[in-house]
Amino acid sequence: MKINVFITSVVILFQQSLMAQNYIWPTNAGHYLSSSFGEYRDGHFHSGIDIKTNYRTGYPVFAIADGYVWRIRSSPFGYGKAIYLKLDDGNFAVYGHLDDFARTLNARVKTEQTNSRRYQTDIYFHENEYRVSQGDTIAYTGETGTKHPHLHFEIRDENNRVINPLNTNLTITDYTIPTIKAIAVVPLAPAARVNGLPLYRVFPANYIHKKLFAIGDTVVVVGKVGIEIKTHDTVRGLPNHYNPYGIRMTVDDSLFFQVQYDSFDFAESHFINTDRDYQLFKNGFGHFHRLWFEDYSKDLRFYSQSPGNGLLQLPPGKHQIKIEVYDRYMNTSTVNFTVYGDTSFRSSIEKIKRTEKGWSLTVNTEEPESTNVFAKIVNSAGVFKSPVPLDTFIQNSAEIRVAFSETQRNPGDIYAITLRKKSSRQPESFFINPDIKSTKLGSSPETVFIHSPHAFLSKIIFDQAPNTTPTFFMQTSSDIVTIPVYALSPTEYISGSPSLNSLKSCIAFEWRYNKLPENIVRIPVDFTTLTPGEMHQKISGDSSLFVQFPVNSVYDTLICWINQRVVQDNCPDPIVSKIYTLNPADQPLRSDIELQVNLPPGIDHPEQLGIYQMDGDTWEFLGNQWSPDRSALKAGSDKLGSIAVLRDSAPPNISAVFPGNGGRFHAGDIIYLSAIVKDDLSGIKDDTSIAVTLDGRPLIAEYNAPKDHVRYKISGNLAPGAHLLRITATDQANNTSTESSTFSVY
Repeated sequence: MKINVFITSVVILFQQSLMAQNYIWPTNAGHYLSSSFGEYRDGHFHSGIDIKTNYRTGYPVFAIADGYVWRIRSSPFGYGKAIYLKLDDGNFAVYGHLDDFARTLNARVKTEQTNSRRYQTDIYFHENEYRVSQGDTIAYTGETGTKHPHLHFEIRDENNRVINPLNTNLTITDYTIPTIKAIAVVPLAPAARVNGLPLYRVFPANYIHKKLFAIGDTVVVVGKVGIEIKTHDTVRGLPNHYNPYGIRMTVDDSLFFQVQYDSFDFAESHFINTDRDYQLFKNGFGHFHRLWFEDYSKDLRFYSQSPGNGLLQLPPGKHQIKIEVYDRYMNTSTVNFTVYGDTSFRSSIEKIKRTEKGWSLTVNTEEPESTNVFAKIVNSAGVFKSPVPLDTFIQNSAEIRVAFSETQRNPGDIYAITLRKKSSRQPESFFINPDIKSTKLGSSPETVFIHSPHAFLSKIIFDQAPNTTPTFFMQTSSDIVTIPVYALSPTEYISGSPSLNSLKSCIAFEWRYNKLPENIVRIPVDFTTLTPGEMHQKISGDSSLFVQFPVNSVYDTLICWINQRVVQDNCPDPIVSKIYTLNPADQPLRSDIELQVNLPPGIDHPEQLGIYQMDGDTWEFLGNQWSPDRSALKAGSDKLGSIAVLRDSAPPNISAVFPGNGGRFHAGDIIYLSAIVKDDLSGIKDDTSIAVTLDGRPLIAEYNAPKDHVRYKISGNLAPGAHLLRITATDQANNTSTESSTFSVY
């Protein structure tokens, strides 16, 4: 009860002035939401609420209070058609994705579009030039600038900071608790460990009863770690997932961290990639809320209630974690779990010997007398098959010696040896593959780098399990350093992390396995250490890609490297360069970087070339600005990942033209002239790339980029007789197509 009172008091304190307002709901389409305040959008927080409009357009939109029209915009992107009201209380109300404006406002927009000869407009009004009263219809709901009909609605304060609209007297009905899906624990230092490994771990959460959730796994941490939660809110009867209003975490009954989504400044919106875990999202785990923050984001308003930064460094022992997730109406869900704090635990198998009956091992560990040893048989994926009893177990202050018989093992089975500290349950595992007859494995192992916050790891993946744990080394300009290795499975191993600072002088890594003779996988590297506050440059190994990192383009120290590969001849994509991957691709940028790709002279049709970035499984156009000497293409990007130069030689596709060619239509049935204009590669830049004429007369048509839709609203009725509608579209590679329709009206 005490906790709920605390949360409620925080909400009330924030809202005292806002709740005094007497706003009305902005539309009569209903009070159901499709999106809430603070949700994840690509690169920014969702700055308002999205109100459902029943899959329709055309509902009236109301002035929520007295004020005046401050601004009107029409755009193919973003908010589409939007109105900004300056309210008499000093706040702003913003309405987006509108279908049309009220008649007088619409006339003003049409005049501006006629003067500028384009659809996109941005009009600012003088104070009180166009007064509105509460309840006036100022526009109609639509889907401009988006794919699905809804009303985007915002409230901003006098300093243009967005405010959660549900913190005013505007309300919805919600009696449903939030859902908790999973907990993640993330190491935040090179020496930090979660359950014995230097990797983040994700633990599924299960509903227990009475608003309580739990995780079933044991969590053991060493060093600095962060807790994260995958959660969403719902409303009964609706399929949508919403952002929670707030999350608070207590450690051993003391409030340790709190986030509450009340208000933010647009300059803070890029922190979405640090408020949510970008790496987990890019690796397919979904959106996790970080219950911790670094100094660079400490001033984000969402954290103003938090007593600290949430970074955990737990002393040895058992600790109770409680996380509460609540929505705007204090429907609250709780997850409780235990975390064991511990000190570093390292072990190694010093001797492996095949005996007449089976195997004998000598294990070196830091605390041999307080360590349990278990043996089992697993398959090549590490899946348990059967336990293995220990015939001999000798434990003293110096080492542990064990022996077991080779029974119940089939060809291909592997022995797994697990050491676990008695005090904290912290594990470490080793695998023995008795079937390795040759020191050579079938194919070269795959290696990848993993760059987590404050840590840099190398992972090796074998087709066939090596006979024992491989070793890992870092070579610098002056030394060779041994790095610890951890087993993930019989065929997968991961290194510990050197300090990020030491990687400045790193020239290669080496994995070594299956001795006598030893197999070596050598990985030459060319790292660049990116640091906030400094400008950096990175050049690919073939000197064709040049990357400029402006000052403060990264949040924290980041190790950057570039992989490059030649495109195969059977590649279906029209790629004319190598594919360059800017790494780490699963870490966010704070601001845009600049790319330049050098191209050979004399290349055909250079106007068709552009720089593209892989987004999911499609290529996204970044830009095609040429250098002054026409030797290189330039573009900007807001993320790392794979880029290449592609050729777009296909013109846009124009389809679904209405009125259709050869058709005969009643004048009253033609409200809009319309078409679908789609380009699959470089895309349509904006409304100026589409020209629409009717009987030779240019029209200023609306362009909705997310839906690839073009339309022009007819004023009155078309005259009886024959008409010619012509639509021309040009993509960003200068490919042009035209579609014509001759139709008659009666």
